[in-house]
Amino acid sequence: MKLIYKAKWPIVILFAITFVASFAVLFVGETAVVNRCLLVANVLLIMAQLANVVYAFRNRHKDIGIALLVCLLIGIGLMWVIYIWSWNYTVKALTIGFE
Repeated sequence: MKLIYKAKWPIVILFAITFVASFAVLFVGETAVVNRCLLVANVLLIMAQLANVVYAFRNRHKDIGIALLVCLLIGIGLMWVIYIWSWNYTVKALTIGFE
């Protein structure tokens, strides 16, 4: 758990990069496999961020915990916007792709 916590800011940066890539791939049109892989990467990075938030608050690092919590909420909000609000388009992109 400490190893994940030591990589707290690179995880946030990786999530941002992966989110931009998944946004571009999802709406530009790519194969379904690429879209699924980027979705899995985003979900795994959100889980790592959640673990960092829990670890920060359990070890009384409240200032860092609050910053990580804000980043986590922004990430979940962005995922909600990209995948849930455009659900019909997302289902098509993740199942048959745009080949």
